[in-house]
Amino acid sequence: MIVYFDTSAIVPLLVQEPTTETCRRAWTDADRVLTSRIAFVEVAAALAMAERQQRLDATGHDKALSDFKSLWGSFDVVEISASLARSAAGMARDLALRGYDAVHCAAAAGLATTEGFVAAANDARLNAAWHELGVAILTGDRL
Repeated sequence: MIVYFDTSAIVPLLVQEPTTETCRRAWTDADRVLTSRIAFVEVAAALAMAERQQRLDATGHDKALSDFKSLWGSFDVVEISASLARSAAGMARDLALRGYDAVHCAAAAGLATTEGFVAAANDARLNAAWHELGVAILTGDRL
């Protein structure tokens, strides 16, 4: 199985959330894991937000960020090319997505024809966009 992880599926690998076990299972079951380059910034921002909201203390934040930096090397990173950016820009309007979600959408959509490929996100709008584009998504108890 090849799994594309949106940021909302990466953070539960680092911080206990309702979808943590599902995300960990997807991570463990995957033969290959992918994400977009922007996930690096988004995960760091999400962890900083968790600290500001006091869901993480400073030590918890630092550990989660360190764990993330260790995980990052396991990802095959989808770079943001001019073509991907153009595709994402169109998806932002056509599928009513925020900017970074549109990048994740386009990145996964570009890989969707790969056998065994699924996309993982804990984001209803992004999952709906992937569904509309015919991208296989982890659903139900799988995310």
